[in-house]
Amino acid sequence: MKHRRVTSTLFYCALGLGLGALIAASAFITAAATADVFNTRAGSWTTTLAPFARFPSFGVTVNVPGLLRLAVSPVGQRVLDGGSKSTAIGHLTFRSHDRTLIVACTPCLLDDARLSSQPVALPMELRLTPRGTGDLNAPIDGVLSSQGVLVQFVAALTPERIGFDWSVPKTDVAALVRALAVAIPEASDAQVRGTLSASGTLTLPEMRTNSSLQLDRLEVSGLGTKALGNGAFEQLCTDRDGAPQRIVNGPGSRYWMPLEQLGDRLPAAVLAAEDQRFFGHRGYDPAEIAATLNGFDAHHSAPDAVSQPLRGASTLTQQLARTLYTGGERSAIRKLRELLYAVEMERTLGKQRILELYLNTVDWGPGLCGARAAARTYFGKTPARLTALESAWLAGSLRHPQRAYEREFLTGRPDLIHTRGVLAQMRSVPVLERVRSSRQSLAFAPAPRQTPIAASAAAGATP
Repeated sequence: MKHRRVTSTLFYCALGLGLGALIAASAFITAAATADVFNTRAGSWTTTLAPFARFPSFGVTVNVPGLLRLAVSPVGQRVLDGGSKSTAIGHLTFRSHDRTLIVACTPCLLDDARLSSQPVALPMELRLTPRGTGDLNAPIDGVLSSQGVLVQFVAALTPERIGFDWSVPKTDVAALVRALAVAIPEASDAQVRGTLSASGTLTLPEMRTNSSLQLDRLEVSGLGTKALGNGAFEQLCTDRDGAPQRIVNGPGSRYWMPLEQLGDRLPAAVLAAEDQRFFGHRGYDPAEIAATLNGFDAHHSAPDAVSQPLRGASTLTQQLARTLYTGGERSAIRKLRELLYAVEMERTLGKQRILELYLNTVDWGPGLCGARAAARTYFGKTPARLTALESAWLAGSLRHPQRAYEREFLTGRPDLIHTRGVLAQMRSVPVLERVRSSRQSLAFAPAPRQTPIAASAAAGATP
């Protein structure tokens, strides 16, 4: 009899556990269906998961926004609470507290060329709190934090995408530099003051961005830019074969020409084409920095970013910082490094010296670093003898110097539409001279034999 009672007890315990598991599974599946996890219709944002480690080839297609909805739901938080998982970006731990799902990543490995050319490891914490109770379609409030830097956001989810409205509250720029110190070589030397705030939108998976940036009382010291005030310095200059080489530039070198010997036309053209507010800013333009960051979308590849760095979205001072210090990597962290140098150079060098350095170091095509070499190669003249139209063409070529060299100079067919557009913006040149110059023709000096780069491109071109 006793044996029967024990058997009966075990049976009902097992039945209770089974029913409990079945109810829990049913609740989880119901929540998943309500959250649109299984919505895989055309146009939805989906991914394939392998839920069973023993059967990696068995994949389940799920809706990504729906999966996030499920994770922050009461059922999802109960399932995730106390759990952990190793992923490609780092080890994740999950905790639920007062309707908030807390995800810690220690550290997260951020491997995205839009952020940096090298992977960046940062400790991060993500807090997600659904609005309302029981409404899985409600927006999600979130906070992403890393070493004292916060990004607050509201996420709106549809089966097709996730849209974020985000903001960075007023933050010390020094805190941002410290947080990213692993990717900023200057972090240990830079003494930074000032604050940053930002806001914007982000849409995934399209990576459409729109942002605004505010910098206040930004000051930088400790980077050693004062050394550029006089004397020689080193820089990288691409040779005629397209390979970077380190050269010594400055007074006395074959690349250098003092500002007073460069004439009036070429500096006026460069300012018109590249930085019309040069004498009015402090080395940076927050609106242009934000616009550049908005351009770091999924359609820009790292190789193209390196070979064709954006011009026009940076001040002359930032471009000089890129030439002499940060290199051409197109990433958000490089923009921050460039900003630090630009702010210090404005204080240590002044506008006239920055303009002189820029004109003597900027890349004007294969093996052509600085105005002296560019004027001689393209027009067979010294910079001071250039006409307004010739100066406008040289300034306009700075956006894509390699392309201008190969497609315009080597072929003898200058882009006069773009050139005349630059000429029209040369406001320090009298109007009558600009009008007269716009009617003139433009003739290059005799082109040298094709560079190996151009010859290789011509050989691979389709007839």
